[in-house]
Amino acid sequence: MFRKEIKGILKNPAYFIIMILPLFLTFIMSEGTKNYLSQFTKTTEVLNSTKEIVLYNALILESKLQFAVSELNFMLMMYAILAGLSIFEERRLHIWDRVVNKVSFIFTKFIVHYIFAIIIIAFNMLGFWILFNIKFPIKSTCMFLCMPIISIVLGLFIGIIVKNRAILSNTILMMVMMMGFFGGALSLTSVLANTKYANVLMYLSPLTMANKLIFKDLINLNWGNDFLIWIAFISIFLRACISMIGRRIRNGSII
Repeated sequence: MFRKEIKGILKNPAYFIIMILPLFLTFIMSEGTKNYLSQFTKTTEVLNSTKEIVLYNALILESKLQFAVSELNFMLMMYAILAGLSIFEERRLHIWDRVVNKVSFIFTKFIVHYIFAIIIIAFNMLGFWILFNIKFPIKSTCMFLCMPIISIVLGLFIGIIVKNRAILSNTILMMVMMMGFFGGALSLTSVLANTKYANVLMYLSPLTMANKLIFKDLINLNWGNDFLIWIAFISIFLRACISMIGRRIRNGSII
């Protein structure tokens, strides 16, 4: 089973396109905003709490670093489409119907996709270091490792309940694109944080909180309650998705 999944990934170029996209998008997006932000000490004493994403009472992160974090997390969320399509194809070919232990089947898909996500993270972190001189500490790396858990479970959940490939792709794509926009993948996080309404709407995306924690780590600020909020979100999200996947396995119903 593991070999079959690994071969499926190696034969699909989409996985490798997603692997290199964070580096490419970081370069393109940061060049488009070149010199918009520079790294310097901010002296403002009081900041609105909704603007804490980048405008801390410390350093303003330059655009290249903002996009490096945002684009990598965005592509890790986009990974949900591939996970969903993987299990959808198994259902379309009626392999799913012949599987005796469906829990083990889904778990294998999760593990294989998660291992490849680790490779994506390692590849891009090395690329960011070599090309842009951006280094991520341990805590930030752990935050990156959390994102594939969310995206893969989301992809498997949608892949196991939809009956149409177009609906699957469009549903996940729409959700991920919205998360990416509000999470800073298409615009500087600091710009969104200072934009009316967007500074609130951006918290609809899990990428926002993940990016915020990484940004805080990069400038040595305490995570505080933000980390507890992040853990609570992951716990509730995973419990809901796993519960509905379990229901689908037990009775074969569309949720």
